[in-house]
Amino acid sequence: MKSILKISSAFIGAVLGAGFASGQEIMQYFTSFGQIGILGAIAVAILFGITGMLLVSIGYKLKAISHMEVIRQISGRYLGMGYDIVIIFVLFGIGLVMLAGAGPIFSQQFEIPTYMGTILMSVLVLITIMTGVKKVIQVLAVVTPVFLLVIVFVNIYSLITSDNSTAEMESIALQQASVTNNWFTAAFNYLSVVTLTNAAMLFIMGGSETNGKHAAAGGFLGGLLCGVLVLVSNMAIFQNIDVVASLQMPTLGLATQISPLLGLIFSVALFGMIYGTGVSMFFSFSSRFFEPKTKGFNIFSIITIIVASSLSLYGFSELISIVFPIVGYLGYIFLVILVVGAFRLRSKAKTEEIPERENLKAVK
Repeated sequence: MKSILKISSAFIGAVLGAGFASGQEIMQYFTSFGQIGILGAIAVAILFGITGMLLVSIGYKLKAISHMEVIRQISGRYLGMGYDIVIIFVLFGIGLVMLAGAGPIFSQQFEIPTYMGTILMSVLVLITIMTGVKKVIQVLAVVTPVFLLVIVFVNIYSLITSDNSTAEMESIALQQASVTNNWFTAAFNYLSVVTLTNAAMLFIMGGSETNGKHAAAGGFLGGLLCGVLVLVSNMAIFQNIDVVASLQMPTLGLATQISPLLGLIFSVALFGMIYGTGVSMFFSFSSRFFEPKTKGFNIFSIITIIVASSLSLYGFSELISIVFPIVGYLGYIFLVILVVGAFRLRSKAKTEEIPERENLKAVK
């Protein structure tokens, strides 16, 4: 049981990042559909459990140390190349959204121009990927669970203390921008986004496990709990939509509503999570083309950050409504690859067991 909880907690820490923490993607994917958005969150919780189990289990069976090797084995050479191209887009796209996300923290919490937060984040991310990423990632790996606890507290407290009329909140929620026109397609797109963006890490996580059943159970529990947290966040935002509807960072608005001091703490935590995700995305993007800490890598990183920071001025919520659905659509292909790959591995395991049994009979 201890190893299962370890896997599931690591899963949650890996999957629930800055996008979830801001609350903006939750509002566009679920809250904007009103009460029926709750059904979408419930569906995501169940499907998260299934895809989480598949990702970790496949990683375990293939003893994954590289996600690209896993992709090639379960999808073949050409689909594997296609996946590589998709990941390049995902890395840049999510990194771009992270740079845009830093701005609203400053404008919403400190009334500082949005572009100042974006520029600061861009500079910090660039310095980090050019000088050293490992130490930063190690520190963030320690503090991220604390950040998540703060986020969970804010959501649960805001949910249980709200006495707003559901009917009134419904009318306001339905006026918010949505990523798609249907609650189920939005939920499925969100599942696709999260699965695609976290597949590499979860494959490797599974590859490091020594017990297949524990890996599968941990992956299922981790995915299910991620879905439950999405559900809680959605309900908290819905019940307080009258306060946060106009905010770029709805969850930060909830924290500030509880206490200005908590709002300040939350803004620091949110900035840290966005910073960690941005560093991870842009470092992986640049290292896909150049070896880290080389002249080519540094020049490419500078150009990339300049382009991304310029595009990020388009707006955080606006970019989420564009980039995330595209990532989700690209992820549909990956979901098919994932399911097919799981069946392939299962049938392969069965065919390998047959000769072993026949050999045992021959010995007897």
